[in-house]
Amino acid sequence: MKHIKIEKTLITEDKVKFQGDKEKLLDYKDLLEIAMDVLPQGGFTPKDIRERNRLQDAFDKAKDKTIIDIEDADYEALVKIVNASRWTLRDKDLHTFLQIFAKE
Repeated sequence: MKHIKIEKTLITEDKVKFQGDKEKLLDYKDLLEIAMDVLPQGGFTPKDIRERNRLQDAFDKAKDKTIIDIEDADYEALVKIVNASRWTLRDKDLHTFLQIFAKE
């Protein structure tokens, strides 16, 4: 079991989402959900959909909104998703977030 600590960032939603809210500050859970929604080249495979839905279930079940518990295999899938993600900004808070999942 892996534990992801959810930190707040100073990144506003409009910086990473088309027509995002200029006032809404994102946290790590928000950034993870954005990464999971990024369309992989060629589209989502059934496996991609299963993995991402299982991850979303873990996010939604998190009782303490500051920590998300994820099974090891799901965490490895999440690491791959985050490392394959593409972003519309280069920001220090985003860099710190990405370093948690860095496999390079």
